[in-house]
Amino acid sequence: MSQSKQNLGMESLKTPEPLDDIVPLASEAFFPIRELSLKTGVNSVTLRAWERRYGLLKPKRTNKGHRLYDQGDVQRVEGILRWIQQGVAVSKVRALIDQGVMFDAVAPSNEWLEWQAALVMAADAFQGEKIEQMYQQIFSQYPADIAVRDWLLPSFEQLGKGAALAFCESIVMSCLIARVSSFKVQKKSAHKVLITGLSSQRSLWCYMAAAMLLDKGLSCCVVPNVLQSNDWLSLVEGVQAQSVLAFCESDLNNKAADLVCQMKQWQRPVAVIGASFWIAVNESNLIESQEVRIYSEAFDGVNDFIARVTFTANND
Repeated sequence: MSQSKQNLGMESLKTPEPLDDIVPLASEAFFPIRELSLKTGVNSVTLRAWERRYGLLKPKRTNKGHRLYDQGDVQRVEGILRWIQQGVAVSKVRALIDQGVMFDAVAPSNEWLEWQAALVMAADAFQGEKIEQMYQQIFSQYPADIAVRDWLLPSFEQLGKGAALAFCESIVMSCLIARVSSFKVQKKSAHKVLITGLSSQRSLWCYMAAAMLLDKGLSCCVVPNVLQSNDWLSLVEGVQAQSVLAFCESDLNNKAADLVCQMKQWQRPVAVIGASFWIAVNESNLIESQEVRIYSEAFDGVNDFIARVTFTANND
């Protein structure tokens, strides 16, 4: 049995959490954890970890022990996010908030450097179980975008190219696939995003993007290895996607004009990510539309796409 499964087993044997202030479930000022997740873009697993491990949240309770939150909790979560987005370790955030420390008065934590070094070391030693343990710990404590930005991407860059990187990416991708498969979107009517690509080289990014989108309450369908760009329209219509995130490789450069025109006809938000494809579009003097946008950098492109789609979903 892996260490992560053992930890889950021990978690279930712990003494039940004490009830805090009990409030009626029907109280309009309070809402359940799924609503807090939707309001803040932080998934429920992470919210529970912040409460249990670090005491960052103190929810009210129903008489059956269900967590309830209010607008003050929304503001507190937003404050926590601002700290960790600046590189402060989540374990240090409570003390900073309680002391009323200003955001610019604290230097970024070196915890991420330590996590990066640990991942590189585990990859070089081909320690798959160690990589999985780190993944489970970090992705339960931090939103996916922070984990990707501050842990995975810098670590992959340090690994360079070779067997260690390929091994590390395969372990991480298997963890992300499991996350995407098991993740329950809070709203049945959630905006549905198709994430696709034409090359296995971008499969990992498809699943990292999916993890980031799921945290924001968006539904995802990941189909990373489409063989022909002509198949995209059938795929978009078949899965009934309301928006599309596509990773393009260099073999599409000579089709850039036709492909962008094709995507404009889909009449839904589309983000196309790929450095060489972005260059081809700019060299061809193609004009992006309000719905179809091209990005060179994957992380920035995914974040901008999330902002666009979240705005669209909230205004539908």
